[in-house]
Amino acid sequence: MSRGKRVIRFEDGRELEAIIDRAQRKNLYIQIKEGQLVIKIPPNMNDDEMMRFVNTREEWIFRSLAECAKEPQRLKDFADGEQFDLLGRTATLRYITPERYKEPYMEGDELFVSVLKSGADTDSVRRDAMRFITDLANKELRESCERLIQRTRLCPKIITIKPMKSCWGRCSSNGSISLNFYLYEHPKECMDYVVVHELCHLVHMDHSKEFWALVEKYIPDCKEIRRRLNFNEHEV
Repeated sequence: MSRGKRVIRFEDGRELEAIIDRAQRKNLYIQIKEGQLVIKIPPNMNDDEMMRFVNTREEWIFRSLAECAKEPQRLKDFADGEQFDLLGRTATLRYITPERYKEPYMEGDELFVSVLKSGADTDSVRRDAMRFITDLANKELRESCERLIQRTRLCPKIITIKPMKSCWGRCSSNGSISLNFYLYEHPKECMDYVVVHELCHLVHMDHSKEFWALVEKYIPDCKEIRRRLNFNEHEV
């Protein structure tokens, strides 16, 4: 087993640094993970065989890397007029100065947060805005889980929603699933896809043909959604 970085050269002359992961497996996989091309190959596959397949996926590789470079808009300064991604739309943070404090609320694509007439307290704005977003993320993800558990008849022991750096979801061997809090930045169909993906792992803990067939049974356009989430992986 070996794993290391090297520069690969495509047929059209473009070069790209990739992680080559050689380990005991039957097939070759390529994936984009954290903005990096990863090529997973069987132990006895030579470079010519590897590159023949990689070249057939060249456009997908560069398109996916370009999409990875598009960072989602997240609230950073919590300033009046700052934009951020919310459920697949571009939302705008707005300050209001009511006579009496109002809880944060949405109207259309605008999130309104109360501030003092004497000026905004950034810590208070951050706390109120993130409380609203967190509640919304939990509500939408829980709704997806409840609806899709009923539809698939696949029920995890525990559902956890939390920020995750390297994946959109995870299913453990004990039957629990975790979902990435930052799915709130994406459309509802993306949330549904990740929920179904993890629920199907309750039946198949691998990424076998049987697993993908089960996912596609419930999410027919799963390949397109995976592309949008940079979640997809090619196999030969």
